[in-house]
Amino acid sequence: MKKITLISYVLLAGCLLLTGGCKDDALNSEAEIIISFKVTNEAGKVYNGVIGSDNTITLKVSPYLDAAVELAAATPSFFLSRGATVTPDPSEVQDFAQAGGVKYTVTAEDGSTKREYTVTWGISDKLPAGSGFSYAEIGTKKSFPELGYPGMVQGYDHGYSPIEYGDLMMYHAYCGNYIVLLSRAYVFANPASPHCIKVVDKTTLASAGVSLNLGSITIANLKMISSDYKGHCVGVVVSGSSTEFFYWTTPTAAPVSVGSIGVNMAPFSTESDMSSNFQVAGDITANAWITAYAAHNPNGEHYRIKVTGGQLASNYSTVRTGYSSGDCTWFQMISPLDDSDSPNFVIGDTEGSGNTANSIKGYVNSYAGSTIAVMPGLWQNILQAWWVGTGFATARTGGHRPVVSGMVINGKSYIAVTSGSAWWHAAAVLESDMKTLAHENLNITAGSISCGWSYGSWADWYWDEEESAGYLAFWFGRLGLYTYKLTCYE
Repeated sequence: MKKITLISYVLLAGCLLLTGGCKDDALNSEAEIIISFKVTNEAGKVYNGVIGSDNTITLKVSPYLDAAVELAAATPSFFLSRGATVTPDPSEVQDFAQAGGVKYTVTAEDGSTKREYTVTWGISDKLPAGSGFSYAEIGTKKSFPELGYPGMVQGYDHGYSPIEYGDLMMYHAYCGNYIVLLSRAYVFANPASPHCIKVVDKTTLASAGVSLNLGSITIANLKMISSDYKGHCVGVVVSGSSTEFFYWTTPTAAPVSVGSIGVNMAPFSTESDMSSNFQVAGDITANAWITAYAAHNPNGEHYRIKVTGGQLASNYSTVRTGYSSGDCTWFQMISPLDDSDSPNFVIGDTEGSGNTANSIKGYVNSYAGSTIAVMPGLWQNILQAWWVGTGFATARTGGHRPVVSGMVINGKSYIAVTSGSAWWHAAAVLESDMKTLAHENLNITAGSISCGWSYGSWADWYWDEEESAGYLAFWFGRLGLYTYKLTCYE
């Protein structure tokens, strides 16, 4: 089949313009696939090929995708040298993952010069540092009963519903290859319950068969957990007016203290007000910043404390958002967009007098305190059609919505944010402008559930340097755990 390329047209036009018509009747003896080679599969996904000097063409596929599925039925698109033809017909669908690859024979315009190309596939190249991620894989999700908690998922409004309908007041955190689940509801109900802390595999969410090694920590004093950028589980332990921070490298490893400070950094971890929250930016075993909710007040104050060489500083500073943390449902949180000394901060805030439309807001503030980005409003079509954006706060005091967390994946900052209505949980990962969805698979609406009276959501993530992958998990109150994997290959 003859295929005249764009380049052929350009060469021909140039010849006509410059000489008044090409007089050389010699036939071209080049038999090459030139410029580029790519294929498009049935789902519309495009995979680019690299043309080698040995007449091989290698299609690049992410190591986290199944090439046998992705390339099983794909149509190629490529350019030929002037006047050349190729067999088989490039309009034919091919299985580019088959053993031995797909062979194309190019015949030059002169009819005698031929060249055979073999098209196979290989692992795609990692994106350069600072480029972020390219694909979001939807991982395992499990409801709270599937995770081993008694009760059932319920779609009706039970007001201040009990534990059996999933109000588990949950904090979760990555810990190496696991996720630790801390249910403050069970801690309040019975500190000896096996449901206070669970450990599951981070990929399958199956029970790990182990518990978190608390060492000398009293479980009632373990107020919150989150993870740092490296996937260490970090715990906030409050005794009286003192707060001590611990980390775990694996669930069974002994907790390691990074130090304590004489202030309660989880002042609202109570059944009547679950506003307390914190974030860790950096590597808790080396250098990091910890931020934590300070108090309900008109200035929106938060603690900020440095970890250097794995040791907590002896004093702290205060970050002011400029937005009241004492209105609406009294929930506000901040998260730095990176682990630098002077980062921008993302702010999640409830505003107004109740859980009405647009009662949650999202902002990015500069380190100096000025607002430089605002999350789009409800019913916008910039992010998605509905509940991501300025949705509804929960009806509970201190309900965790909107949870915000600054994510640094392959050197680029993103923002994880939770939102929703009284009947839906929602979440998204946004670019740092708070207006651009990072990937279509991170436009998340969880199943219909009466969550207006729930304790909201929690978000946790980390970056695995060895795998060149980010891991992200959302807990949705009264529903369960949803996981995602962010990969960094072209």
